Amino acid sequence: MTTRLMKHFNILLAAAILVCLSACRTSATLPNSHINGSANSQTAIPLILDADFGSSTDDLFALMMLHHYIDEGKVDLRGVIVDREGEQNALLVDVFNNYYGHPQIPIGLERNGVKHPRCFIPYSGICDLTDEQGQPLFQRKVDPSQLPDGYKLYRKLLSQAADSSVVIVAIGFATTLSQLFESTADEYSQLGGRDLFAQKVKAVYIQSGRFEAGDSLSGYNMRAASKQSAIFYSKFPRNVALMMSPSNVGDQMNYQPSDVLADLSYTERNPIKSVYTYYTCDTGQRMWDTNCLVQAVLGDKEYNLSPRGWVTFVDREKSRSCSSVKTPMATHAIRFLVTLTLLNQS
Repeated sequence: MTTRLMKHFNILLAAAILVCLSACRTSATLPNSHINGSANSQTAIPLILDADFGSSTDDLFALMMLHHYIDEGKVDLRGVIVDREGEQNALLVDVFNNYYGHPQIPIGLERNGVKHPRCFIPYSGICDLTDEQGQPLFQRKVDPSQLPDGYKLYRKLLSQAADSSVVIVAIGFATTLSQLFESTADEYSQLGGRDLFAQKVKAVYIQSGRFEAGDSLSGYNMRAASKQSAIFYSKFPRNVALMMSPSNVGDQMNYQPSDVLADLSYTERNPIKSVYTYYTCDTGQRMWDTNCLVQAVLGDKEYNLSPRGWVTFVDREKSRSCSSVKTPMATHAIRFLVTLTLLNQS
């Protein structure tokens, strides 16, 4: 792929960071060093991607970028969790893993998650495309029915990891992570899921929240899985850094379908090009998810971070709202680091 596509995308990202930095309310410098300091680290980051593939294309760009980071030696991708139900969505990840030359990456699938969430672009259908001979257009190797449940793959991967080493990029629903937190001892570890997570995970970079006036402060990912989000945020271990990238940051990154197709004009067979060729992708979506990945891999130094603090989450099924305001009625709280948030309303 696509040095050209990556270059175009990086330009978009840099522009978005500059826009957001100029608009962000300045806050105190963190007392400690950044979680990830530099893109020049000599050690590949052990990383797990957790995404709701099958609806918005920013997940696909994040996965594409991850494969390039693997080739560059920046990332050791331990596994991919598909947190949107549907075997076709897991098969889609297998298509990308094969296309970009890393078919061995494990895949886990959510089977007890959000039921029938809104699908903005049903692009997993590219798995069914065939060539002139009737063969699948894109190679795939896994039988999605045989894939482990996502929380079980989490338990396996974390049990094999060094303490405080794993970085998770969570750009979908909190469904699988909430199941992990509530899981008990199994063949992989005698620890419960929350304790296993607390022991093995260094940081989570999550696309979550929408911190601006007039919004519920939750963002789509929280709202769509409010029950599971409440579990995730209430049980999140306080020794693990949680870096929140809200939707109003990603709003600045508008990668137009015409630009995507122009950047991929050199090739006829590419999974992202097929998505943009066979589906209507001009849906108002932005590249929300990719910001989390870039920060997790390239480091925090380019970002304006809030100080460490608390955020509360109220399950909308109980209160009809989600909130990040500290009130006596709030039932869930986490420790967090917010990235590029609190846009200046003045």
